[in-house]
Amino acid sequence: MGAVLAMTSFWRRAGLAAALALALASCGNDVRKSPLRLATESVVELVRPAAPSVDARARLSPELIASAPVSVILVIQQKENVGFTLVANSANLGVIEWRNTAGQAILRRDGIVAGTRGFGFDRMTTDADGLIRALGTGGADGVVRVNRIIDGAGVIEARRYLCNVRLVGTETLSIYGRDYITRTFTESCDGPGGRFTNRYWVEPGGTIRRSVERITPELGDFEFVRLND
Repeated sequence: MGAVLAMTSFWRRAGLAAALALALASCGNDVRKSPLRLATESVVELVRPAAPSVDARARLSPELIASAPVSVILVIQQKENVGFTLVANSANLGVIEWRNTAGQAILRRDGIVAGTRGFGFDRMTTDADGLIRALGTGGADGVVRVNRIIDGAGVIEARRYLCNVRLVGTETLSIYGRDYITRTFTESCDGPGGRFTNRYWVEPGGTIRRSVERITPELGDFEFVRLND
């Protein structure tokens, strides 16, 4: 009887994951090829490789988010004003890969972008240990950030920035029916390719609930909203 109940529970979770993949154009949630991931990917293949045709913001609801059996983030590519969702796909040495059905991925470490894949002019890796420490201690000046990006010739170029991280206030975020108390930080950077400012909304426990981050000069700013967890 216990085995039957366990199997029923599994297929319920698999069905929810598959439905979420179709509704939000997302895929995957584990570093291994688990049965749940395989069930999700079988549905994802129906819509691969085309990018989502409907903005995810038009489909998201508190009920859909609450039913999600996997971690989900909303991404808004500000230059194109398009919203899509990603789910946690794998983890390695503290870096989590978040992926969608179009094969695009965002790599994040401690809630901060560590790299991108599949967008063109991608950022390959990021050195942002100083930023992570500054967000935990209330800010700092002269914080070094290194972004390694692919240039127009396909060559990886390391770009070093000096940044000032500032605590600028507090804000309560309302995200699909749930409120989150956060402290807001700015990260103002200067270096190759000019200046840019990133913003972070950090909960008391250290979770980055929302951020707006420059990916590369070509891709512009992406906004990230953590929808659950």
